[in-house]
Amino acid sequence: LGKEAMGASNVAAGLVAGVTAAFAGLGFMAIKSAADMEQNRIAFTTMLGSAEKAEVYLKALGDFAAKTPFNLPDVLQGSRRLLAMGFSAEQTIPILTAVGDAASGLDIGAEGINRITLALGQMQAKGKVSAEEMKQLSEAGIGAWGYLADAMGKSQAEVMKMAEQGQISSATALQTIISGMANQFPNMMEAQSQTIIGLMSTIEDN
Repeated sequence: LGKEAMGASNVAAGLVAGVTAAFAGLGFMAIKSAADMEQNRIAFTTMLGSAEKAEVYLKALGDFAAKTPFNLPDVLQGSRRLLAMGFSAEQTIPILTAVGDAASGLDIGAEGINRITLALGQMQAKGKVSAEEMKQLSEAGIGAWGYLADAMGKSQAEVMKMAEQGQISSATALQTIISGMANQFPNMMEAQSQTIIGLMSTIEDN
């Protein structure tokens, strides 16, 4: 009985230590999350021009992330890039929705979102379509040339030639590409958010 009691005591002590460590880990995560959010508030306040606008915008991004299979930090990174590249705050969530649906449909995850938003942001900053950004989109699985060709009623070769000559503005191309992704991959984030990985992401965001 003495050995059994000591063994049980050791098990209990181990359980208590494990629970204590788990709570300590949660505490650290909470502090880190709060610190990260504080940095994001500062960044978005600078980008949007006021703390009130930043708070409303962060709330909208949080609600968006909680309904998708993607983590809030990935959504924040994508939105910061889009704002820095010249998109308005009102444009970012519709763009992230189309990009997120495409990334879910192509199963390229957060890395895919980063690649697509980077290409779109660079195109926005340049003011015209260039082969570099279109190649980045193609490598991510986005049929951007096809979207443009269908919208303009031309062959892809003709559209590529027009892009080489600087005849396609980024405003026209971006609207077409974003609409193309939305039409090709409708509601894919919603479907992915119901998977185990998507539900875990939602729990983590909450």
